[in-house]
Amino acid sequence: LPQQYASQFLLRKRRANSFMEESKKGNLERECIEELCNREEAREIFENNPETEYFYPKYLNCLASHRAGVFRVAAVTPDSPADLRACVKEISNQCSPLPCHKDGYKDCIDGQAKYTCICKAGWRGENCEEDINECEDFNGGCSQRCSNFPGSFRCLCEDGYFMHSNKRDCGDINECVLYPNICGTATCKNTQGRYECECPEGYTYNSTSKSCEDIDECAENICAQLCVNSPGSYSCYCDGRKGFKLSKDMKNCESVTECIPLNLEKNYQLLYLAEQFIGIPVLYLKFKLPNVTRFTAEFDFRTYDAEGVILYAESLDNSAWILLALRDGKIEIQFKNEFGTKVTSGGKAINDGLWHIISVEELEHSISVKIAKEAVMSINSPGTLFKQSQGFLETKVHIAGLPRRVGGALVKQINPRLDGCIRAWNLMNQGHSGVNEVIQEKQSKHCLVAVERGSFYPGTGMAAFQINYNNLDSAEDWLINVTLTIRPSTDTGVMFALVSNETVPLALSIVDSNSSDSQKITVSIGSITVAQLESKKLCTPRKVQVGLLVTRQELELAVDSHTDRSNSEQLSTLHQAMMANVVTYLGGLPDVPLGATPVTAFYNGCMEVKVNSRQLDLDEAISKHNDIRSHSCPLIMQ
Repeated sequence: LPQQYASQFLLRKRRANSFMEESKKGNLERECIEELCNREEAREIFENNPETEYFYPKYLNCLASHRAGVFRVAAVTPDSPADLRACVKEISNQCSPLPCHKDGYKDCIDGQAKYTCICKAGWRGENCEEDINECEDFNGGCSQRCSNFPGSFRCLCEDGYFMHSNKRDCGDINECVLYPNICGTATCKNTQGRYECECPEGYTYNSTSKSCEDIDECAENICAQLCVNSPGSYSCYCDGRKGFKLSKDMKNCESVTECIPLNLEKNYQLLYLAEQFIGIPVLYLKFKLPNVTRFTAEFDFRTYDAEGVILYAESLDNSAWILLALRDGKIEIQFKNEFGTKVTSGGKAINDGLWHIISVEELEHSISVKIAKEAVMSINSPGTLFKQSQGFLETKVHIAGLPRRVGGALVKQINPRLDGCIRAWNLMNQGHSGVNEVIQEKQSKHCLVAVERGSFYPGTGMAAFQINYNNLDSAEDWLINVTLTIRPSTDTGVMFALVSNETVPLALSIVDSNSSDSQKITVSIGSITVAQLESKKLCTPRKVQVGLLVTRQELELAVDSHTDRSNSEQLSTLHQAMMANVVTYLGGLPDVPLGATPVTAFYNGCMEVKVNSRQLDLDEAISKHNDIRSHSCPLIMQ
């Protein structure tokens, strides 16, 4: 034994041995450190086999390392226990080396052949090696996001939220208050967790320029026919002149709807006298008759018109003629022969819409006019109207109108246009003389079987008037005072309009509404509707009165005792047009661009118009579609 170890042995003090040692419980210090212990002695210390079997092999290793000469001398490493006591003590300590997870344990408690790991909060498992995911239970108590990490967790907030002081609840960040210019020229609207930059309807937000830009809805082919884009909006238009109107969805087009069916029955035996607005005759007959010396004519006649030419007969050389006309509703005769000219009128007014038998007969020294076989006029006539030539009486008869060349040759000028009907005619005692066959071939010459007083617009054209609306007292003042008496047959159409070049500075229209049993009367200036009234009485058998009063300062629309007023800034646009030249149109519009006004469909129905206290007579228009009936309106279909 080396001197070093021998000296240590001699100087070592006994720590555990004491009196009656064998009668005491086994002691590790006494039995295995101060003395050498065998397996049985170790068993007495631990009192169980598992811990003994664990301890004893390691104990022998300690002896080999720290008690030289007993078994063998083992190499000593830097991290080896300092001495035998330290080496042996570590063998029985189940917590050394540490069996617990270094991050998860709080403490390790040594036991007999076992150990107990005490876990920190957030850890579990035998060795505290398993992290507890707090986010799995009720989201960890977080109001939004829960983020788990080893041994703990953290509550997080979504973008646009901030964490409250309790570290669990999130609150919304009001970006609009925090950053006042965040949306530029748009409106900032705070929402939960974010914000929105809002623009007015029809605009979209440009995040680069931070401004609102107009949406060109027309680029998306949103309209069925024509689309007109405007700042923040758009408008769809349909070609009303072709019979279309805008659907209720304000995008598609549909045919103008009939709301009151009319009795349009015609009879080819009834000759319509107003086929041509230009006032030329609707029928021309030429007679060359032997053994006839005098002019005669008899027919049934019906009209509501007050003035117009019924027939005009003349000699072949145009030197002699006779005119049968209506003026102020009464029969008028004008004639010219070699002896002179004469004008005579008389009898009662017959423009009452009833059928009247009219006869004109040239007698030996006079011309007799009878109504219903009763004489109403007897006009002295020296000589005959027309001379015979070689035994024949040759004459030309023009029905309803004047030949173009007659012009100012009449004794007393008259408007030749006449809205009326003739039937059962007998000219020059020749009966129908083939006239029925001529009429039968052309529908436009057929008269309606039943009519009432009024003007009829069939939805195919319009009439134009040149009317001066200026106030004579002031060049800057003007007045538009329109009264319409209407009985529409369709639900959409222009009734009254002022047109200046290709613009429509004022239009009064009937328009289909969103309701199935009502329509609207609208007033528009250009493409802008400035007044409107809705009524359930428009498409009905009764007539409705519509009033429109417009000055520079105000516009007033009245329909069936209801009123809508407007002092829209659009009136300045109308004023500019009134200072120039405007043409008045009834029943529709000329070929203006689509989009110039909201409604372009022709009006269909009966309508009488008074402008600035003057009743308009369609026979006095500067132009009128031939299909428009100036003084007769069809009845409602029963």
